[in-house]
Amino acid sequence: MTTIGDVAREAGVSKSTVSNVFSKKRPISIEVTNRVLEVANQLNYVPNHMARSLATKKTMIIGLKMPTYAEFELSSFEMKVINSVVKKCSENGYRVLLDRIFEEEETSFASNDPVDGVILLNPRDEDQRIKKYKASNTPFVIIGRPNDTNGDTKYVDNNNTEMVKEVGEYLIGLGHKEILFLNASSHMTVSEDRKSGLRQAYENYSIPFPEEDVVYYDISEYKNGSEYGYMSLLENYKKKKYTAIIADTDRVALGAIRGARELGIDIPNDVSLVALSNNETLAHEINPTLTSIELLPEKLGEEAANMLISTLHHELSPKCKIIPAKLVLRDSCKGINERLTVEGGR
Repeated sequence: MTTIGDVAREAGVSKSTVSNVFSKKRPISIEVTNRVLEVANQLNYVPNHMARSLATKKTMIIGLKMPTYAEFELSSFEMKVINSVVKKCSENGYRVLLDRIFEEEETSFASNDPVDGVILLNPRDEDQRIKKYKASNTPFVIIGRPNDTNGDTKYVDNNNTEMVKEVGEYLIGLGHKEILFLNASSHMTVSEDRKSGLRQAYENYSIPFPEEDVVYYDISEYKNGSEYGYMSLLENYKKKKYTAIIADTDRVALGAIRGARELGIDIPNDVSLVALSNNETLAHEINPTLTSIELLPEKLGEEAANMLISTLHHELSPKCKIIPAKLVLRDSCKGINERLTVEGGR
């Protein structure tokens, strides 16, 4: 079996240099790195990850924890977050252990995994995972806002309140007052922040905020986001003839579009639609193209990984990092006056 010493001898470098090439703990020149990797490939050398873990008392593994449920499917947002975390961790010599954890199981995984640190997705109002990792002294970073921002919990998030305030002001500015908000689960902190943003938009226009127009995603009732959007539109449009919809994700928006077509509702001539995520492919395939919010998931994943790795290396890092989202205007929204012009010309 080829050893690290064999690679070092053939490459004309020290064993510590070979180790650093593979662990990426210290910067090595491109020339030396390429020479070491070429020799390692010729000799069929594979680093012994377990031996290194025993020697350093570090696993060099970062856990990525995603709470889920039976019919769960990864969204494009989540895929981009995962890819970004894996890329950044790999650049720093870490592997990523991705756990899709069912709600009833999530606390049992908190302290037993062989990881140096953890990145948590989708924080809740009362998130038992946070309590467990704090109790076990496991370093962790959250993508999303924790319930208690006054503590020492590190997190990366979008400016969700400002983001939805901008969307609300955009729609109200177009003349829309009857806005159906298909929000995330009521147990998630992001749903609180986004509702607060919409409330601020109404207040800025001196319009009473209609609490009843905010609907929450109940994962026990709907098997996926598309069904949530579809069923919620069918149920709520019977009660009030909304002129605009804000959808939690592009999949929720897709379901709402299906419901609108079934009811003979034209988007955007009857109802304007905004999705709070931006799947570029889906947004352009939908007719009309979908006005969306770009959440920059790659940046969220990268910053979360950077923050955790800095913590593991005992380096200073900020307690929180806010990634500003961007409103991407396309064709799924129309002003009330524009709608009247269209209707008058029919």
